[in-house]
Amino acid sequence: MSSMNDLEAGKLVAAVEQLTKEVNELKEEMDDLRIQLTKGKGILLGIILISSGIGVSVSSAFNKFIGG
Repeated sequence: MSSMNDLEAGKLVAAVEQLTKEVNELKEEMDDLRIQLTKGKGILLGIILISSGIGVSVSSAFNKFIGG
């Protein structure tokens, strides 16, 4: 039925096992990158909120001192 000999079948099995290993490693790396991206978005949002708060505080202080 099949024209594949034992050597070719063994090579195919080894190639599939290697590919499976590489796919699993890439999946783990993608999960790590996804976690880093999620943390980065949270940190960026925090920085934006803090800088906005500081800007409002400085503006209010100038208004208070200059406006009398």
